[in-house]
Amino acid sequence: MARPQLLSIPERLDAYPDVTGEGIVMAFVDSGFYPHPDLMRPRRRIKVYADATVDVPDGREFFTPQTSSWHGTMTACSAAGNGYRSGGSFRGIASDAEVVLVKAGADGGRILGKHVAHAIRFPLRYPDLGVRILNVSLGINDGDPDYADVERAVEEVVAAGIAVFAAAGNAPGRHVNPPGSVDAAITVGGQHDRFSPGRTSDSIWPSSHGSKRGTTKPDLLAPAIWVPAPMLPGTLTAREAAPLFQTLSILEELSAEHGFSERHSLSTPAERTEIGELMRVVEARIARQKYISHEYQHVDGTSFASPIAASVAAQMLEIAPKLTPADIKRGLCETAEKLPDVAAEMQGAGILKPRAAVDWARARV
Repeated sequence: MARPQLLSIPERLDAYPDVTGEGIVMAFVDSGFYPHPDLMRPRRRIKVYADATVDVPDGREFFTPQTSSWHGTMTACSAAGNGYRSGGSFRGIASDAEVVLVKAGADGGRILGKHVAHAIRFPLRYPDLGVRILNVSLGINDGDPDYADVERAVEEVVAAGIAVFAAAGNAPGRHVNPPGSVDAAITVGGQHDRFSPGRTSDSIWPSSHGSKRGTTKPDLLAPAIWVPAPMLPGTLTAREAAPLFQTLSILEELSAEHGFSERHSLSTPAERTEIGELMRVVEARIARQKYISHEYQHVDGTSFASPIAASVAAQMLEIAPKLTPADIKRGLCETAEKLPDVAAEMQGAGILKPRAAVDWARARV
């Protein structure tokens, strides 16, 4: 079973390699986070970690991998990770940006509007952090009593000069909920580029669209499948991956040794069949768990499309620091490319084009 050889997101999207979000601060609101080496080494780029669900945060849980930590860690790293644990291979586009991490997931992973609104407003309470971009890869339900307050929080943050990116969601039969439903937000749906750069190969990822307000959402599309992201150290997932890849490597070496006869005396058809079956079992497990190495796996969904788009905004701001949230939205949308035969309400402006967006920003310096 052949495993896809994943490129980093910058390579896959042909982003400028020398524009990496240097000097830009990005905030992430999510269920939880962990200080992964891809954000901490060789230099610490996490400026602040905050918990919007409690009055007095217990900092110890930040340093202990939790079930609720994986989603936020992966979203942050898909935008701003430097791929430290992969030798730089699985880095994000904004790999030099600094990050502010704000937890909005309550006990048991519950996402409540009051916590999301509080987390979104965090950069307003601490303006000295210099946040320019805020990504929210979660949403609230229709019946949440703080539905309107989440919308207001987004509007307040954008009015303060912070570009807000939001995941559209992965339910094509449902509308987009806050924060992505807010017109001022840059709402990102999903695209499947099928690992080739041409428009003819692209298709749409199943994404939520539209909103109660009647606004066209999403605003644009970004990759939402086969996105490389780090696993949480010490978790069952991470502990399983390493021995699986070690076992597969041994089996591949055995398989390559001249019919198994020169060194291992495994030359009978039955022995060759047994090795082949073992390889298929191991490869099937690796594929099922979405492992791409002993420390990384691929992740899917608009939760990861949104931070990828946000990372391009970090490039734009590095080149042109005076851009406003409205400028960023305009630049991303004007340089996006429409997917043929896909309704406008499903794709917005079309698929993200990082180089074109940075060139747009450069022309406005």
